[in-house]
This record gives sequence, structure tokens and C-alpha cells, in this order.
Amino acid sequence: MLRIFYYLAVWPTLLLLRILFWPVKLLLRILSWCLSRFSGSWAFWHADLGRMDGWEFEEYAARLLEKNGFRHVQVTRSSGDQGVDILAERDGTSYAIQCKHYTGKISNKAVQEAYAGAEYYGCDVPVVLTDSSFTRSARELGESIGVELWDGEALSLLQHRSF
Repeated sequence: MLRIFYYLAVWPTLLLLRILFWPVKLLLRILSWCLSRFSGSWAFWHADLGRMDGWEFEEYAARLLEKNGFRHVQVTRSSGDQGVDILAERDGTSYAIQCKHYTGKISNKAVQEAYAGAEYYGCDVPVVLTDSSFTRSARELGESIGVELWDGEALSLLQHRSF
């Protein structure tokens, strides 16, 4: 008798509730997925660069380059890297990137290291990437020997371009 009651009264009611709440359940799953993706992106784009150490800054820069269309992004080992922290490629051009996470201005030494490292690794474009700025002398040297200088403004542009 209980089984008949279940098939006649309870089962159709449960089926009706499932049908009615299916769109709500689907919507909640979609919202949950969107929030999880957005919260991860928000944490990445609003990373506190001031609290990062040099290694964390290199890893952050590598992920940022990947999100901006660079391929084969590789963080080099910390010792013996010949002045290059990240190797990357975009549109058939290889980049040797020296990361500098300083509060002061970046000097000629970083430009020289990036140039030498690019030659060592056989890369097309040497780059110095910083969240700071460059001395006048570093800008002049970079321009004369073909080293691209990506300062804090360029870093901010990379962050917003791929968001």
C-alpha cells in the first residue's frame, strides 16, 4: 500500500519539483562557475606587487605574458641564467626578459644584462621589465643597442590589455 501511495502521489510531486527547479539549479551552477573564474582573475590582476619578492614577481610576469599572447613562456633557473629571467615567444619573435622588482630606478646594468642574455640564448629581442622606472642613462643605452624597456606603465598596460 505504501508503494502505491509513493508511485501515485510522491513520485509525480518529486518529478514536478525537479522539472520546476532544474533551470534554477542550472543558473546557480553557471553563476558559481563565473564567480570562481572572476575571483581568480581579480586576485591575479589586483596582485600586490609591493609584497612580492623577486622570484614571485618573475612568476607573476610570466603568467602575465602568457595572458597577453606570449607562448613558450619559461622562467629560467635563478643561478646561471645569464641575466635573463624569462624566455618567451610571440608572433615568431623570441624575447629574453630581465625582470627587475625594485623601488628605485633601474640602471644601465640591467640593460647590459638583458642584451648579453639575449645574445647568449639566441633571442631576437632583449627586454627589461620592471614595476618601477629607468634612469635616463638606461633609456639612452636601451635605445642605442635595441633593448626594449618596459616600465611600470607598460606593466600596467599589460595587466589591463588582457583583462
